Amino acid sequence: MQSLIKYKRGDKVRVMKINAGKKSLQRLLSIGIVPGNIIEVKRVSSLGGPVLVSYQGSEIAIGFGLASKVIVEKAK
Repeated sequence: MQSLIKYKRGDKVRVMKINAGKKSLQRLLSIGIVPGNIIEVKRVSSLGGPVLVSYQGSEIAIGFGLASKVIVEKAK
């Protein structure tokens, strides 16, 4: 398991846990970044920009710092 920011475009990953505070956790849960869900990485900026992921047909931008707190594993 690694942070979401360690994966590359096209990788499908399963959310395992979220190491974030209450407000950040609520925000992620409200947009579908929930443990157990599978998301696809669309873009990860190497300079600390937002991470773009896709979940159920919607593209979602997550700030680099927040994305680093989302722990995922490659989906099988």
